[in-house]
Amino acid sequence: NLWEAKPVAAGRDATVSISARTGSQVRQLASKNFRVRSLPDPSPYIEYADANGNPVVFKGGNLAKAVLVNTQGIKAAIDDGILNIPFRVTGFRTLFFDSMGNAIPEVSEGSRFSERQKEQIRRLQRGKYFYISGVKAIGPDGLEREIAVIEVRVN
Repeated sequence: NLWEAKPVAAGRDATVSISARTGSQVRQLASKNFRVRSLPDPSPYIEYADANGNPVVFKGGNLAKAVLVNTQGIKAAIDDGILNIPFRVTGFRTLFFDSMGNAIPEVSEGSRFSERQKEQIRRLQRGKYFYISGVKAIGPDGLEREIAVIEVRVN
């Protein structure tokens, strides 16, 4: 069985009690106090499928242009090997640079790349960088937070 607790506030103690019903009697088996902590910030990433159709999580570095053009957008999650908690991305910015070094910011009002962002990605030459910043994500705690930047180098 899987049980999920949703505490009201962080920074307080929560008591988890285990009891069993045998016939008409209920007997308490154990009780444990836990300190409730806030969720840490998630990491933004781009998810795509490899040649075998397996999901791959990209958190920064080199990425093929063909992969970039075919991705839907940005995702965010806490995935540290213990927790695997998805967040909902509500918006992000991309920052491209033209041949003169001028910054070209583009905004998305959701988790998907906008058409203008996709067009900028299509124009990028191999070896060029762009940045995904201002990623806003809402977690199961209902809090919206701005999270880390992703640096992408087109391969």
